[in-house]
Amino acid sequence: MYSTRERLVSLHLAGMVKAFDQQLGSSAFSAMPFEERLDHLAAMEEHERDHRTRRRLLRQAKFKIVADPREINFEAQRGLDRAYVAELLTCGWIRRCDNVLITGPAGSGKSFLGSAFGAAAIDCGLSVRYVRTNPILEQMALAHIDGSISKLRHSLISASLLILDDFGIAPITLRAKEDLLELLEGRIDAGSTIVMGQLAPEEWHDYLDAPHLADAIIDRLFQRSHRFALKGTSMRMRL
Repeated sequence: MYSTRERLVSLHLAGMVKAFDQQLGSSAFSAMPFEERLDHLAAMEEHERDHRTRRRLLRQAKFKIVADPREINFEAQRGLDRAYVAELLTCGWIRRCDNVLITGPAGSGKSFLGSAFGAAAIDCGLSVRYVRTNPILEQMALAHIDGSISKLRHSLISASLLILDDFGIAPITLRAKEDLLELLEGRIDAGSTIVMGQLAPEEWHDYLDAPHLADAIIDRLFQRSHRFALKGTSMRMRL
């Protein structure tokens, strides 16, 4: 015959198991009313599930760096508005399917800021996918060959937040531009995209060097976008 603890284990209620062990191991719980003890069990289970969800979302995101939003540098020379960043960290913009464009010189903290927004999204229970632009476009080119392009595109479109890092760092093929447009088209009203790179937005049209595709790509990114142009000396030089 199962004990109460064995039943909780068989039901995969790991949080409740921890709380149950706490209650058995401390006489402080013996005087607590039944409802309060039950609430303690439920609260621990809820916390455990939230923790597991966050771990899973972090694994799926595949961040290059795991950035803590509390460590964002707001030194005046960086040009970051604290209130504006705080508003975006609430993630309402992701639920509205807005985009964020982060530009600035090498070492200015673009990846950290974008990843911090991604970490905040995970804290809100939202799915995130971090990729570097050129490698993912090369992966899409190979996926066309082996027939897995639909699966790959779906995995990128389905994330609540897609983070494209190192945009504009190297030339891309015509096929890659078409894939980028197809990806962004699929994400309209389906999710938000963060784009990070050294090129200022006004340089993107020349970089893409295909007028009709460039117009379409820029239009999909600029609609309902929040923009950050980071300034100041390289953050890496301070390490």
